[in-house]
Amino acid sequence: PSGGASSSEQAILARQRSVCEQAIVRILYERQNYAHFLGDIQSDGTRKAGMLERFLPLLGLTSEQFSQTIIRRLADRSRDEGRLQDTVMLYNLGERYNTVLNVLCKQLGEVLHQRSTGGSGSASLSSGGPQATSADSATAAGLEDVEGVARAVLNHYRQREHIARVLDDRAVAACSMLLAVIDFVNCHQRGSYEEALELIESTNLLPLGANGDVTAATQHAEQVRTLDDAITRNFSLILLTTMDTLSRLYAGLKESPFLDAVKQANMQQLRRKARGLMVFAGMVQFRMPSDTYAKLNRMDVFMN
Repeated sequence: PSGGASSSEQAILARQRSVCEQAIVRILYERQNYAHFLGDIQSDGTRKAGMLERFLPLLGLTSEQFSQTIIRRLADRSRDEGRLQDTVMLYNLGERYNTVLNVLCKQLGEVLHQRSTGGSGSASLSSGGPQATSADSATAAGLEDVEGVARAVLNHYRQREHIARVLDDRAVAACSMLLAVIDFVNCHQRGSYEEALELIESTNLLPLGANGDVTAATQHAEQVRTLDDAITRNFSLILLTTMDTLSRLYAGLKESPFLDAVKQANMQQLRRKARGLMVFAGMVQFRMPSDTYAKLNRMDVFMN
């Protein structure tokens, strides 16, 4: 609007621009040809302008306003409706890299939650927690490759210095932790229990090397307060899967026809890990469904 426009004229122009922006967002969302209209990020990190950017003066928008009003709205809508690939691409285009990581953390947490409630075709290890809603199921169905997307995005960000230096360390750590936990759960589900134990120990989420030491368990319990919500809401699954891993390794040794000194020492070590896990679990019971501790206790009793 010109400098001499009246306040009523400016209000009319603002409403017209808002209507135009809403129409652009709606049409682009339906067509989804974002690279052509909005631009794209090339493999070398440079940005290729889209067709719409040629008409920003006509729309009365700066590049920053264009990013906020068009690209961000499209990204937010894609996120809300479970279009992960579009969400990542659009937030990247708007250079909102930490938002991408936060979205991925939330969806990785949903992957784990679906497994804990028996969704996504996997066996349920816990019960008594909130069941997945139809909206949750729809989201999970639309995010089948969330793990692959998360790994690709993390690798991409780490390899580009201009992105890596603006990343939130907590978001990177949470995303990496969730991927490690998913790897752990995957190993457990396919029966690779020794590998599963190595993976969960590498995360340092649980006091598995504390031998039941209360101080170490307390330190880990305090650490839980600082973890991302996507991790803490899945602590029941993590604890139950870890205890089941220890229990199965213990049973394998116990059933061995030749129980020598080395195997007995390994069994003792597994019992100590289980004891440390029980001490820790007692400190974080309030973060889990009420029956989780009872299930952990049953497995611990089997080992002792």
